[in-house]
Amino acid sequence: MAWQVSVPELEDQLLCPICLEVFKEPLMLQCGHSYCKCCLVSLSCHRDAELRCPVCRQAVDGSSSPPNVSLARVIEALRLPRDPEPKVCAHHRNPLSLFCEKDQQLICGLCGLLGSHQHHQVTPVSTVYSRMKEELAALISDLKQEQKKVDELIAKLVNNRTRIVNESDVFSWVIRREFQELHHLVDKEKARCLERIEGHTRGLVASLDMQLEQAQSTQERLAQAEHVLEQFSNESHHEFIQKFHSMTSRLAKLKIETEELVKKWRNGLPKSHSL
Repeated sequence: MAWQVSVPELEDQLLCPICLEVFKEPLMLQCGHSYCKCCLVSLSCHRDAELRCPVCRQAVDGSSSPPNVSLARVIEALRLPRDPEPKVCAHHRNPLSLFCEKDQQLICGLCGLLGSHQHHQVTPVSTVYSRMKEELAALISDLKQEQKKVDELIAKLVNNRTRIVNESDVFSWVIRREFQELHHLVDKEKARCLERIEGHTRGLVASLDMQLEQAQSTQERLAQAEHVLEQFSNESHHEFIQKFHSMTSRLAKLKIETEELVKKWRNGLPKSHSL
């Protein structure tokens, strides 16, 4: 009797109704339906009342469900590794045992003798496989060499980057130190210049104060002389004539002294750029 069900169709029938995956440790209920052990245990834990089969809804006792040994053996048999089906030619149904070098295609013997690949250079698949494996190994070796070059380049770039960053840090430190010293020198020179200007200003101000005092004193003397002359103009004729010579002499002397002082003060006045 020939089998009417293919292996894929059979595998579809071996799915647990709860998790929809191939049975794992299948248990069979009293109604005849089977479930994964873990699925049945999980279902029992979530049922406070009596357990009913999810397929036929019949009341069952999940704690007394025996293992479905036959079903487990069928699943185990289906899980055994199977030899892959050989690749065959779509036209002649013969194994693809040759490789057409011109068209870079796998062909069978009839394709090389009778088909579109006749008179082309053909090579056994085993020989082509060995050759391509060697070529692949050579490509991998070349790739590793290129990767090694790139790794060396990356290492150099990293070293250069680290060196540049370190040198930049050193240069920055040196520049900051030099500028700190320059600032210190500038501050000292600024203080020295300010002190010199302040000292020179104090000297000039003191000289001007002294000259101002002298000028004010001369101003008082001139005012007094003017007052004396005004009173002298009211003297009698005899007194005026007798005292006129002495008065004019004193006035001439005071005038000469005043002119000399004014000339001296004008020559001694500080200019705006003398600071």
